Amino acid sequence: MTKAILFAAAAMLTLPAPAFALCSYRGELYAQTTLDQEYHDAPFVVRARVLSASNWQGAEARGTTYRLEVVQYYKGSLPRTFLFSTERNSGGFYLDRGTKPDIGGEYLLFLTYGPRTKMKAARGASAFAINYSCGQSRRWDEVSSQDRTRLADLVRRS
Repeated sequence: MTKAILFAAAAMLTLPAPAFALCSYRGELYAQTTLDQEYHDAPFVVRARVLSASNWQGAEARGTTYRLEVVQYYKGSLPRTFLFSTERNSGGFYLDRGTKPDIGGEYLLFLTYGPRTKMKAARGASAFAINYSCGQSRRWDEVSSQDRTRLADLVRRS
């Protein structure tokens, strides 16, 4: 029995950390966030349009970097055009329609600094990342009028 426990423990130690590939928010997998939570947590909140996209391949990961144009600022100061990058895995947030980049599509994005380490070499340090892939970021036409009003209220209170 002791050998079985030691074997199971050793096997668990060799598994990759799930937080890197799954949606995790403050250590909770698949958390149900609110617009308010993500607005307060994210350093940048914008409505942005997809201008272009390019795929990248690193030593440990692959993904896509999108060039975006800010349509409207809600929080923080980003350049008018900026880069957003995501890994192609279960924790990624894609600006795609089907299998192709959603060029011209507009998104409400809750963004944060700093690439993950394995992404840094592949796409450079200048691209922003999504605050929480399974959260409130989404295509602009999927943002309800109630959420648009709430977002405007959050901006006024900031």
